Amino acid sequence: MMAMGTIKSLILGPDKGDIGELKEKYGPPPSQFIRLPNGVNVHLRDEGDPDAPPIVFVHGHTEDLHTWNHIVKNLVESFRVIRFDLRRHGLTGPAPDNHYRIENYVSDLSMIIDHIGIDSFVLIGHSMGGRISARYAMGKPERVSNLVLLSASGAPIKEESSPPMALRMMKNPFGRFLIKRIWSRNMAKKSLEDMVFDKSSITEEEIDRMWDFSTYPGNMDAMFREFGETWDFFDPADIKEITSNTLLIWGKEDSICPPSMGNWYDSNLPNSTMVVLPNIGHNPHFECPDRCSDEISSWLCART
Repeated sequence: MMAMGTIKSLILGPDKGDIGELKEKYGPPPSQFIRLPNGVNVHLRDEGDPDAPPIVFVHGHTEDLHTWNHIVKNLVESFRVIRFDLRRHGLTGPAPDNHYRIENYVSDLSMIIDHIGIDSFVLIGHSMGGRISARYAMGKPERVSNLVLLSASGAPIKEESSPPMALRMMKNPFGRFLIKRIWSRNMAKKSLEDMVFDKSSITEEEIDRMWDFSTYPGNMDAMFREFGETWDFFDPADIKEITSNTLLIWGKEDSICPPSMGNWYDSNLPNSTMVVLPNIGHNPHFECPDRCSDEISSWLCART
């Protein structure tokens, strides 16, 4: 006979996490929470010398500010490093307006920059965060001194390989319904492993964090709402509006945003440099954080 807990999970989905416990675990100092004018309560960290050149990090889908831990450790001695949880992610949680189009994410980013009070900065984005960063750079080129895109989405390239099953399922209503009810820590592990080339790079800590944040009340429903939206691909005219020097970092084995997407960015950006990393998948910033840090630091130094 099926256990009552299993029946409940199939009807309602996994149990919700306790926000207080999640904040205690993932939001101690130097974490802070800032309320934006639109009501979004953003989990943010602002580290390093406040007088050093600022870098703003924008994470990708199902990630959070801790995704950057290893790469930040390598950069914080030379830069002021700002990172935050996007709406519906991490400890920021669902947005009060319940809107999840790219324009909402870009607006949040703009408000965060205004709140911090920096005029010009390096902007680094991964995957969906790279797409958000590119859109921000189109609208405010004077604010972005240099742009770094890691395995960014947004390029109109036909999929060359099969993306992870969880991503395929979330593209249709029945798949989203099913994921909500069967989602588990083991599925979180499989989702993370599908994003990398070397599965041993996925730690228990990474799996625990993805699972924990998926239980943050409302985060999963907000993610499904977002997947019901359509984010338009960029076209060459959009990309040519980005005047910043741009570094593109791509994993050669990326099955989610294949290197051809990086090539599209590289061919359309006015001032770009592309680095392709062998034996690396979709998450180069924690598959090879030292290499990424070195590439970013040396590229930035050549431009100062």
